[in-house]
Amino acid sequence: MNPLTLGLGFSTTSASSVAADCRITAAWQGYSGIMHGGVISTLLDAAMTHCLFHHGVKALTAELNVKFVRPVAVGLQLHVSAALVKQRRAVFWLNAELADSSAIYATAAAKFVRAEC
Repeated sequence: MNPLTLGLGFSTTSASSVAADCRITAAWQGYSGIMHGGVISTLLDAAMTHCLFHHGVKALTAELNVKFVRPVAVGLQLHVSAALVKQRRAVFWLNAELADSSAIYATAAAKFVRAEC
């Protein structure tokens, strides 16, 4: 397992999406008690990468647009999900979301390009 996936175990939720649950730890905080935005971005990017793995695709992030909707407190149990929304040749567009049952904390839209490896 790649340590940069932050220890998440992704599972498929539909033909085009994956998801994982995670508890926000103090190791992921920026300001005291608040999750660092870079770690939020990493979680969303990892979810989208795992979604591509589910489709048998190795690709690199070409563009990543993250919207931080509300602060994420340390200790929360959250759900990160990602879905493939479009593909054209070697380019893939995906969306991801970090949420719990009552709120969305962050969303992302990204473009990936097939890796030549």
